[in-house]
Amino acid sequence: MAHCDVDSASPPRRRIGAVVLLLTTTRSVLLVKPTYRQGWQLPGGGAHEGERIADAAARELREETGLTREITHLLAVDQVPADADRTSAEGFNVVCDGGTLTAGEAASVAIPESASGELSDIKWVPLDQLSRFTEPYQERRIRQAYAAVQLGAGLPLLSHGHPVGR
Repeated sequence: MAHCDVDSASPPRRRIGAVVLLLTTTRSVLLVKPTYRQGWQLPGGGAHEGERIADAAARELREETGLTREITHLLAVDQVPADADRTSAEGFNVVCDGGTLTAGEAASVAIPESASGELSDIKWVPLDQLSRFTEPYQERRIRQAYAAVQLGAGLPLLSHGHPVGR
């Protein structure tokens, strides 16, 4: 969801975000740089009312990177407090598993023209360099999600008790 889709004068009471952890075989993570806030973050955004988390994550990933991936598992849920100035609601960010890309897939990732107003850059960042690009809370979120990947601890995303996807 483009940041401009959110009514900052009356944000929702609680926001549900869907972000995606994408990795390369060389332990780099895909980050995007929004135009509306400092720092880098995982690709993703807010789920629309009635939209499944898996669908929101896949849609946001496609809108921000051009990648089409089936999202079926979550790696972490991060509860985020409201901004002090009340422009952003309290919420939950569901970190979804986007899998590991081949070198060819990773090299083809770019910001689609339709997202150029929302994102200023996209970058593969080695895990040991996260602190140079992200806010501390973003780094912690990414490291926790990566640890879940390493442990094989992803959980299925469910829709009315049924696993999403194939």
